[in-house]
Amino acid sequence: MSELTQEFAALAAELHGDGDNAAALHRAVELSVKYVDGCSCASITVVRDGRGHTIAASDDVARLADALQYELDEGPCLQAAWDDANYLMFDLAGEHRWPRYAEALARRTPVRSVLSFQLPAKDSAALNLFGLQPGAFGDEAVTTGALFAAHVSSVVALYEAEEQTANLRNALASSRQIGAAIGILMAHHRITQDAAFELLRATSQRLQRKLRDVAERVVETGALPPGAPPADPGGGVASAAPD
Repeated sequence: MSELTQEFAALAAELHGDGDNAAALHRAVELSVKYVDGCSCASITVVRDGRGHTIAASDDVARLADALQYELDEGPCLQAAWDDANYLMFDLAGEHRWPRYAEALARRTPVRSVLSFQLPAKDSAALNLFGLQPGAFGDEAVTTGALFAAHVSSVVALYEAEEQTANLRNALASSRQIGAAIGILMAHHRITQDAAFELLRATSQRLQRKLRDVAERVVETGALPPGAPPADPGGGVASAAPD
């Protein structure tokens, strides 16, 4: 247990230093396999907008075990993420709560037991432990797994915060790009700010391209891409532009 304590301390130091949170998540599932008796592979599931995503996995077996749940929309990992509870699939052969998942897991993977812990996080999340033998997880494994889940919750929270920060940075960069494009169009066409934005928006719709991509083109070239609707001499966008 002292070795495990040292592992947790090293993981915490990595999280609060300059470490990569994605790498820390991967390290957490690797430690689960190493220290939880009966665990042969592990993963972390996040459910966002009703869909499951694996943000860390120890190997391809764990990824497939997760993917089958997302495909079938049932299983202990999803249930643990949705509910404030932990779930043990003791033996696939006698599992009646998630019959389609149990059948697919037995047919397509070597996994025969699953233990999933709900993780407190912004999005619904779960730590998933997979065993290759029926009844792989005993009382000690459940206790150790719960300890891992408590530590993994912190890793997932930091991962979510990092992801949110990255999304905000991207949104800010897009906003600046759009602002610069509007300024270029205002000067080139001698139109108002609102009319320049409308021209960008109309171009995005007409060409079926994202607004930020059209703005990037304008900033790089100083002009709208070919096929864009013409600017209205009166300051707007020509509504009857030919196809």
